Amino acid sequence: MTAPPVILALIPELITSVRVESGVQRLGGQLRVVETEDAFLQQLALAPALAIIDLGEQWIDLIGLVQACGEARVPVLAFGPHTDLGRQLGAVRSGVDFVYPRSKFMADPTTCIRGAISGARLQTT
Repeated sequence: MTAPPVILALIPELITSVRVESGVQRLGGQLRVVETEDAFLQQLALAPALAIIDLGEQWIDLIGLVQACGEARVPVLAFGPHTDLGRQLGAVRSGVDFVYPRSKFMADPTTCIRGAISGARLQTT
């Protein structure tokens, strides 16, 4: 029997994190939500199956977090406002594996997360 996947998420907004958690639970996984970069980096040491980052938070050092995920061999899924195409493209350039507009990700987080865990590229930006 394999352990359920643990997914790490840097999502400071409670309503968003609850919806993402529901999607993770549908996959039989466990979501660890953190609200700061330091907490994210600490939890990253526990080797989650996936890291999720909310691009709507402009204070996040995206490049630094993505580099840390790369070193830990943890794929990254990011989502952000569809109106901020620059931030989404910046995420792709930073090495984020899966980038979604917030509306697409929040409409079906389960499918997006399932694809990211399996390594299948569904749809990015």
